[in-house]
Amino acid sequence: MRLLIVTAVSAEADAVRRGLAPGHEVVSVGVGPAAAAAGTARAIATAAAEGVRYAGVVNAGVAGGLAGRVRIGDTIVATESVSAELGVALADRFQPLDELGFGTNTIGCDPALTRDVAGHRGAVLTLATITGTAELAGSLAARYPAALAEAMEGFGVATAARQAALPFAEIRTVSNAVGDRDVAGWDWDAGFAALAAAAATLPAPKD
Repeated sequence: MRLLIVTAVSAEADAVRRGLAPGHEVVSVGVGPAAAAAGTARAIATAAAEGVRYAGVVNAGVAGGLAGRVRIGDTIVATESVSAELGVALADRFQPLDELGFGTNTIGCDPALTRDVAGHRGAVLTLATITGTAELAGSLAARYPAALAEAMEGFGVATAARQAALPFAEIRTVSNAVGDRDVAGWDWDAGFAALAAAAATLPAPKD
């Protein structure tokens, strides 16, 4: 059971490797949903060309947590990855892609991949634009009452995994609050420490 663990940046990959059992593959693919989808698809295809088929794909990294739902240092195990910007911005509301008949902006996560990972369980939002004000954070939280955090890669990784018919999961650890752009209140160390601890509870590889 060899997993592909996808992170955005090398600092996240380093944190994952500190806790992860040897044998899984860890790759950094860049920031944002487009880079995430392309990088994940390439990693899957490269492995397949070498005769390797992963048992699943896990997107892992730090995230902004929605105030009142999670706190800095918490671990989130996603139940679904939601593309929060994929749809139509109407005058009075946001219309997600699901309502338009052109696909979906929600991809469910496979709980078997993260069965031993302790943490809050709920939706994780994927955005290409970081939420930069408390007002926007409140609007986002109201639009997605089941969401716990926002990040920038989950839906892209999930899309690549789904197209390759592989199970997908997303693990996020909270380094800051959504909408808070004052980095003095952020705690990268807490986020990375929680990420290493979560990685340590992923299933060990099996032949």
